[in-house]
Amino acid sequence: MRASTRSSVCVLIAACGGGGGGSVAIDDLGTELAKVSCSKIFECCTSSEVMAQFANITYNNQPITTEAQCEGFTGGLFTGLLTPQYKDSIAAGRIAYDADAAGDCLDAAANLSCSAYAELSGHESVHCDSPFIIPKVADGGACAQDYECTSDNCEGATNSSANGTCKPLPTAGQDCTDHCAQGLFCGYDQTAMKEACQPVKSNGSTCVSNDECTSGHCVSSACAAAPPPVCDGM
Repeated sequence: MRASTRSSVCVLIAACGGGGGGSVAIDDLGTELAKVSCSKIFECCTSSEVMAQFANITYNNQPITTEAQCEGFTGGLFTGLLTPQYKDSIAAGRIAYDADAAGDCLDAAANLSCSAYAELSGHESVHCDSPFIIPKVADGGACAQDYECTSDNCEGATNSSANGTCKPLPTAGQDCTDHCAQGLFCGYDQTAMKEACQPVKSNGSTCVSNDECTSGHCVSSACAAAPPPVCDGM
């Protein structure tokens, strides 16, 4: 699996559920996502919460304190990294892009109330599936990204552009390299002495990484409850 990019737009993508927006071309997606994301951040977050969201991030060598800076950083990140990946996948016939669904998604995100935004913001466990990206590669087909596979699992692809293969998500006890079926994580099984899919752990259990925990949060080597939103406007 090749790494994909996450940013503050993930929260808004996760919130998409339909709307009445117009079509958004693939080349405009990053810019439009940034506009919606940054508008919601500066509408709903206090100045201190904005600073917390962009801690240790700069745009043009300046800390991000304005909506325009937010748009420049977020749009540039998406357009520079994800858009080329999506276009390569489209050219290879591995995904379809639904411009109308993208518009509906952005419209729904733009109309989130601040309370609804607060419920989503800051939670790393929020899944960033994009309903306007439609995978077309069945199991056994060549892939470069997880999102190209109908199983959402591309194994063996590398950042050096070597293709992998779409495969079903491994289930409990099966060998794994990264992903597992829902409710499982990929980790070293002391009994089987190999990397295998195992049930996620409840709060208080020993952990090494976030994906081991039901909550999606491993803090000081123990699974812990999800932290409060990074943006609640208070």
